[in-house]
Amino acid sequence: MINEQSWDEIQKSLKVGTKLEGVVAKHWPFGIFVTLPGIKFMGLVELPDFKDEGDMTSSEYPAVGSSVDVVLLAFKEAGQQIWLGRKPSQLNQSK
Repeated sequence: MINEQSWDEIQKSLKVGTKLEGVVAKHWPFGIFVTLPGIKFMGLVELPDFKDEGDMTSSEYPAVGSSVDVVLLAFKEAGQQIWLGRKPSQLNQSK
């Protein structure tokens, strides 16, 4: 069920650094889009936010439809984007 919270309400209810579980919705050359439970805005994991070391390639993306752990990195006002990370160091430091 999709929550109809406004962008401002979502920003207030989610805190940067929070660990979330989402589902991979789309692959793009620059990263993946992730649906988050109860949130109508998708999150984005960009290529640099996958690995602590080494380069990530699109062939290493998790499959569309698979569950993924992510960390909320930031909110970007332009386009109302939720930036997410999957680096092991980010996941280990998350709440």
